[in-house]
Parts: sequence; structure tokens; C-alpha cells
Amino acid sequence: MLLLILLHACFYLFRLASSSIMTAPPLSALIVAFDSVYDLSLLANTLSDEGVDATLIVPNYAAGDLYNNLIDVEVLQLDVNIDKSMHADTRALEMCDSFFRDEQVLSKIREFQPTFVIFPALRHDGCLLPFVRHIESIPVIWVGDPDEELYAFECTGVALPIHSGGFWSRLSTSFAGKSIFSNTKSNYLAPALRLATKYLPDINIDLDHLYSDVHLVLWGADTVLRSNFASLTQSLIEIGCHHCRGPHPLPGDLQKPLVEHRLGTIVALLNKNYGTLVSGLAKLLPQSREGQAVVWSVKRDNTDVAVPENLFIRSDIDRQDLIGYSRTRVVLSHCGDTEFLEAAFHGTPMICLPRDTHESLNAGRAVELGFARSTETTGDYTSAEEIANIVHEIHESAAYRESGRKVSLAIRDRLNPPSDRLLYWLRYIARTKTDKTKFHKAKSQVRTLTEDIQFFVGLLVGIIFGVVCTGSAVVARYLLTTNKTQRSKGRYTR
Repeated sequence: MLLLILLHACFYLFRLASSSIMTAPPLSALIVAFDSVYDLSLLANTLSDEGVDATLIVPNYAAGDLYNNLIDVEVLQLDVNIDKSMHADTRALEMCDSFFRDEQVLSKIREFQPTFVIFPALRHDGCLLPFVRHIESIPVIWVGDPDEELYAFECTGVALPIHSGGFWSRLSTSFAGKSIFSNTKSNYLAPALRLATKYLPDINIDLDHLYSDVHLVLWGADTVLRSNFASLTQSLIEIGCHHCRGPHPLPGDLQKPLVEHRLGTIVALLNKNYGTLVSGLAKLLPQSREGQAVVWSVKRDNTDVAVPENLFIRSDIDRQDLIGYSRTRVVLSHCGDTEFLEAAFHGTPMICLPRDTHESLNAGRAVELGFARSTETTGDYTSAEEIANIVHEIHESAAYRESGRKVSLAIRDRLNPPSDRLLYWLRYIARTKTDKTKFHKAKSQVRTLTEDIQFFVGLLVGIIFGVVCTGSAVVARYLLTTNKTQRSKGRYTR
């Protein structure tokens, strides 16, 4: 009798589980990356881990930039013949044209029938938003660096940028954002829409309502990194560090020599142009068993060059496993968004070697948080001796690692991880696709009370200034006229 009851209970639970699975239709996502290939491949891998059927499209020349450990993600390479020295807008137009002409890729997309198409707004929207409407999918915007933030927020209206600093600094930043939008609109968006009209004649393309189908924007950064905007809707989802996780054990052939270096490990995430610096740093660090090991994560072209005994060059290891390795003391990084968040998540001190303005801002933020040093503060960008001195200073001080621990807790101690937020909102948008009432749609033409006050104060000052100028002009004209009249009467002649 007990066995019969157990069988009935198992059958009931099986039916309940089956029915619950059937009520949630499977999700699929197409991620298109004309650029930002590594970051978007990380997003594709996260979606695959969460049970979303993911397909990634990348240009063939950028296939080497993919995340090393993609699992269950189909990668479609777009055959593009371009010169990498092209201007970004011209290159994006060439990729758009190649995308529309690649029948093999388009055929696989039609067969795949994705629920979502995820892509950046900057230099993607004019090509992909009409295409997404053509295949009747759901467009989702991904936002990366600050330029993409300014452009996407201007187009979608999901957030207002916040300009810090003094008046002239805010004015310069505001003009820079408007310049990015206007230049992209004239140099890329308008030609891309003409291309889309050529290949998709059945789609009515209206520039003013291009983003009308966009109801979800994924912000690929984190408030620990920067928070220079005010969100206006719940449709803006923070998913920075969505891929962050605990470190996995290192391969045995690397683990053994690293353990033998008792002073720990230095991890270098610099590109291949920094070979001289990394090699020189390894030579300057303590050698043998009492010294420090250097692991350089890079895909190097020439593997025949002699390297110091304490330098290990690997390209097949997930960098999170190196950053979060228990014996890692310092990470040398360019301080891009993803590397910054990974080091912050694991609480590992950094030495930042920025290459552009965005990375310099990230480096400044890391220094402000107390777990990093930047080469910009030393005035020496190429000296291995200076880097070695900074490594020694960080290694000997507990302050950097303590600050890193606090930053790590700030990222980890949240109600729900970014991957959960990502999956929840994708499912929500899929459920409400046919709902005409969008409760989370951003309001258009948002203005603050401060802006209204500033407008009326400016209007009042303008009126006063106009009255004063007009009165002064009238008085001056009267005096001149009177003076001429008196001279004409000969009053001042002898």
C-alpha cells in the first residue's frame, strides 16, 4: 500500500513538473556583435548557462577575440572584407551590407527564429532594428562603454546623463554627448537605414519611431564602476559582472610551478604589444622558489622568443581563474570595464595601464576605491622598474587587499545577482510582447524642476538684459540726435 502511494505521488509530481515546464516556452537569443566581441560573447555564454538557446554573430576577422570557454553557443562568422584602419562608421556600414548579403547567415537566423535579438545601439541600430522588425523578434539593446551609454540613452530615453564637475566641464561633456549622437546619426544611421530599405522593402522605416519596439536596455557596467546617469524606467537593467563567478582550479602543469614561487603570482592581462614590459618585470622580480611568478594571459604570435623562468605565457585559461587564484597578489590590466569588474569582484589589487580616455576614467575610479595604482600617476608608462616598485609596494601593504575585499563585498552582497535580473526581465518582456500597455516605458521629454527654474531665471535675466540694452540704445540715440541738432543750429560755433 505504501509503495502504491509513493508511485502515485511520484506520478503527480512528474505531471506537475511537466506542466510547469510547458507553461514557460523556451527562450532563444541572437547576439550580434559587429564590435565589442569579447564582452558580447560573455553575455552569450551567460545566457546559455541560464538555459537560453544562444547564437552569436561576429565578423570573421574578430573570431580570435571570442571568450575562450564558450559552452553551447553557436557562433556564426560574418564574411567581411574590410580594412581595419577604416573609420568606425564606414566599417560598420560595410558590416551591415555584408550582413544583409550573407544568405547563409540569414538562412540560419530564419531557421533559428530567435525570441530576442541583442545588440549595441551605437553603429548597430540602423542596420538591425529594421531587420528585427522584419523577422518579428524582440529587440534588446546592450550598452557598454560611456559613448554607447550617451548614445543609447539619447535614443531610448531610459535614463538622463548626470554631468559632474564645474560649469565648463559639464558644458563640455554635454556637447561631447550631443556630438557623438549627431555624428553617428549623419555618418552611420542615415546611410544604414537606406541600406535596410534596399534589402527590406516591405518594412516601413521611420527614423522618429525607430526605437518604438525597444522596451529593454541592458547596461553592461556596474554602479561600483560608474554611475553617471539617472534611470527613468525599470526597463534599464544593470547586468555588469553577470559572468562573474568563483575561480576554478588551474591546470596541473601551471599550478605546480606557481605554488613553488612562494611570494605569490603576478597576473598580466596586457595585450601582446607589452611583451618587453612584462618580460622586463619578470626579470626584476625575485627569482627561484623564494620569488614571484608572472602569468601573462595573451595570444602571442611568436612563441620562440626566450622568456624568464618565472614568466608563464598562457592563452587557454579563463582570466577569472587567474584573477581569483588564491595566490594572485596583483593584476596588471588596461582597466577596461570587464577587467575592472572581474578584479573588483574577486577583490584583487590592480595596476592600471590605460590606453584611452575611458580606461583612464576606470583607472581613476579604481584608485579612488583604494585597490589600484595607475601608471598615469607615476608619469612613466613603459618602465619595468617602476612597475616592479609598485608591485613590491602593493605586495607589502595590506591596505590595497583590504580595500579590494570591501569592493568585492559591495558587489557580492546584493539581493539578486545580475544573471538572475537578466533572465527575469527577458522572460518578462517575452510574456508581455503582445501587451500594448507598456508599464515600464520611459516617459518622453523628461524635464526636472531645476531645469524649469533655470529656464525661467534665464528668461527673466534675458528680459532684464533686453530692457537695459534697449533703454541704453534709446538714450544713446536721443543724445546723439540732440547733439547733432544743437550743432546744426550753430550753438557751439564762434
